[in-house]
Amino acid sequence: MKKNITMVVTLMLFLISGNLIAQEVVLKDGHFYKKDMLYTGTHTEYYENGNPKMKLNIKNGLEDGEVITYFENGNKHEQRSYNEGKKDGLWINWNMEGIKVAEARYKDDKKDGDWFIWDDEGNLLYEMHYKDGEKTGVWKMFDQEGNLKSERKY
Repeated sequence: MKKNITMVVTLMLFLISGNLIAQEVVLKDGHFYKKDMLYTGTHTEYYENGNPKMKLNIKNGLEDGEVITYFENGNKHEQRSYNEGKKDGLWINWNMEGIKVAEARYKDDKKDGDWFIWDDEGNLLYEMHYKDGEKTGVWKMFDQEGNLKSERKY
């Protein structure tokens, strides 16, 4: 009986360790691989405390869809959006306390759309605009009280 239990435990440890190794996704030359093949799926990395560090959606070895990074305390740090490895869509940054400090937009790997930067208390500091990677529109800078300090037209 004791021999059977030892054998079952050994087999379970072998299977578990095999699964952990098999689930390893590695970044090589700008692509994600699993078992030397381009990876498709969701990959999550964790801090030692068990909280998620990063969640990636990957398709054919490239980031595709939403990527979220986290602070060690579990709060979101950054939310990014990709399309076939290119920056595409809304990107948001938060500080460690969970206050949004930046928002940006990309299209086909270029800055495109409205960009905003806030201080750690959530006060708007900058408003910027891009089109196809180029500065456009009226850029504004605000003080801590929300008063317009300056603006520049592009």
